[in-house]
Amino acid sequence: EEDLQDWKNLVEAVVENVPLMIFLKEATDLRFVIFNRAGEELVGYDREDFLGKNNLDLFPPEQAANFMAKDREVLNLESGFVDIPEESIMTAKKGLRLLHTRKVCIRGGDGVTKYVLGISEDITDRKRTEDQLKESEAVFRRLFEDANDPILLLKDGRFTDCNVAALRLLGYDSKPKFLDQSPSDISPVRQPDGRLSEEKAAEMIESALRVGCQRFEWLHTRADRTLVPIEVTLTPITVGREVILHTHWRDITERKHAEEALKNSEERYRNLFTQATLGIFHSTLDDRFIDVNPTLSRMMGYDSPEEVVNLITSITEQVYAEPPQHDAVEAKSLKAGGFIRSENRYRRRDGTLWHGMLNLRIVTDQDGRPSYYEGFVEDITDRKKAEEEKQTLEQQLQHTQKLESLGILSGGIAHDFNNILAIIMGYCSLTKLNYETAEKNIPIIENAAERAAGLCRQMMAYAGKVQLTKSKVNMVTKVGEIVNMLKSTLPQNAVIKTDFTAEIPLIEGDASQLTQVVMNLIINSSEAIGTEQGEVDVSLTKIQVIAGKTYEDYHGKPIPPGEYVCLEVTDSGCGMDEAAKWRIFEPFYTTKFTGRGLGMSAVLGIIKSHDGALQLFSKPGHGTTIKVYLPTPKSANAENGGQTASTLLAPWRGSGTILLAEDEDLVRDIAKELLEMFGFTVLEAVNGKEALEMFQKNAAEIILVLTDMGMPVMDGYELFFELKKLNPELPIIVSSGYGDAEVSARIGSDNIAGIISKPYNPDKLREVLKAAVEAAQSEHSSEN
Repeated sequence: EEDLQDWKNLVEAVVENVPLMIFLKEATDLRFVIFNRAGEELVGYDREDFLGKNNLDLFPPEQAANFMAKDREVLNLESGFVDIPEESIMTAKKGLRLLHTRKVCIRGGDGVTKYVLGISEDITDRKRTEDQLKESEAVFRRLFEDANDPILLLKDGRFTDCNVAALRLLGYDSKPKFLDQSPSDISPVRQPDGRLSEEKAAEMIESALRVGCQRFEWLHTRADRTLVPIEVTLTPITVGREVILHTHWRDITERKHAEEALKNSEERYRNLFTQATLGIFHSTLDDRFIDVNPTLSRMMGYDSPEEVVNLITSITEQVYAEPPQHDAVEAKSLKAGGFIRSENRYRRRDGTLWHGMLNLRIVTDQDGRPSYYEGFVEDITDRKKAEEEKQTLEQQLQHTQKLESLGILSGGIAHDFNNILAIIMGYCSLTKLNYETAEKNIPIIENAAERAAGLCRQMMAYAGKVQLTKSKVNMVTKVGEIVNMLKSTLPQNAVIKTDFTAEIPLIEGDASQLTQVVMNLIINSSEAIGTEQGEVDVSLTKIQVIAGKTYEDYHGKPIPPGEYVCLEVTDSGCGMDEAAKWRIFEPFYTTKFTGRGLGMSAVLGIIKSHDGALQLFSKPGHGTTIKVYLPTPKSANAENGGQTASTLLAPWRGSGTILLAEDEDLVRDIAKELLEMFGFTVLEAVNGKEALEMFQKNAAEIILVLTDMGMPVMDGYELFFELKKLNPELPIIVSSGYGDAEVSARIGSDNIAGIISKPYNPDKLREVLKAAVEAAQSEHSSEN
């Protein structure tokens, strides 16, 4: 009995201390009779809650029925046990748990089954770990199989596994075929560096096992025996007690091609750099050469590029003969990433100079920061010499052309002046023969002299030395006078007909220049008729140019909207072709004999100076029509003959002493006589020096000075400034044959009391004297 009790205590100790849930049920009604401490901890209930009860009393019906079905399955067994690998149970402490339970029948000495013994192990955590491990293995297997780069496992010199990418790279259609290959089977005998593949592979494996990961390039043989370059990463991995080599491959075919292309590109660039006919250089941002090509070193007078790089420490100081031309635009152009182009003078090693055309840019790094300069230099020394020689030849040609043009112009001016002098000399002879015709002949002589003066003004205007003297001009009267004068001088086969509308407004313009325009147009039309019978129709109309309605001049430019007086001259002559129509406005051009002077070029210049426009219509055999548009002032009097008749007042006379400086004796005598007729006392001087001395002696008496500008010893300009130093308020009238523009430019129109251009008539001189004297008197009165 004691032994039995000891055995019973031993069994109870074992049951209580085993870390597994142990329970015993009666075979008859499956009620718990034993429930150990491990079971209490697992389900979270005291054993007293289990003892004497069956599963239906403790668990949900469905679960209880499942447990009891397994119990009956055990009871039906003649021998053995029922193993339940996964069985769920809801516990009070830990919630749903997963159990691995083994149940067996316990029989008595009589062989009758009395109990069902169950032993349950909580496998929830282990099962979760196993599931996680399986999931992790699935993930890594998926990564292994789906990786873009080939991955292989190597053990004891043989491949144990590979992914699809490895098969695809090497051209195998199944793993077994590939895994039958050894590393030496898929490698050429030698690698690109010349080493044996087996020898190099053994060294890389040994290094990986000794020091860890190794990376190197390798050449493998595909299934079709073609070669593929790869980059191998060899990493040892310990699995249990075994070491497996994880091999990661990367196909570097494209990289090798790119490296080869880069190598070829660098080689081509280096060939271009060394053999280019342009000088090429790279320089630092602080003005030193990095490298130069042989061409540039030769341009600079050095024996080699190395000498340039080593000997030149400052490009600006040692290479440029003068500050570089690109400094001013460097900030904008270079920083914008583009090239700048500049022409510079450079200094060779021996000090001689040469010309170069520089194209320069800044090269930036990956972050966009300036890194260095790159420049291309072309030696243009020979080109510059050729350009200078060409310029010299062009200047010589222009000089020759000027001489030729001067000859043509001289012929034209001589022709016109001969005609005018013929009129003057002819009517002077007629007057001498019969003085009774003087009254009739003198106006003709005066008109001819005015034509000569107009011709001079035309020359000055063409040279830009005459300012417009604008006044109100009645074009009806002006054109009528010119037509009447030309009727007696032009050939009789050219009949001049006029057509003036009733209302032609006055215009503002230079009467003498407008006279030249009208005369030139009518004379040209008459000459276009030639020796045949023909007509020259001259008309004046008022035209309103409306905005939006096309009115174009001879050059196709629109005529500005506004009111114009239109002078139209039409002839029935030979007409012009398109080439002649374009050339008639060139100086010295003519369709007739040479030596015609400025012609239509002067006409066009006068019209433009009056803000007018010109239209030209002509065809060979159909005559020519020229329309001249002259703008009317806004306040123009539209009535023909709107000027007020001059009042019959006595002519203006002055008084006081005038200093007259003129080197031409006859001109001085005429001027003196006219001044005395106007009531003045005259002091004469033949040059500026004599006039200055005379003024210093008689300054108190002299009220005004009339001086020529072109005189010997001291000209009129120097006299003017010297007189102004002595008396800044002294009125000085300037008389010049060089044009108003030149005088005003050198002296300033505000300082001059008046300008009178040669030749002048008494009325014009009287008008200028009156304005100057009255202005001086008015200023003197205001000061008092």
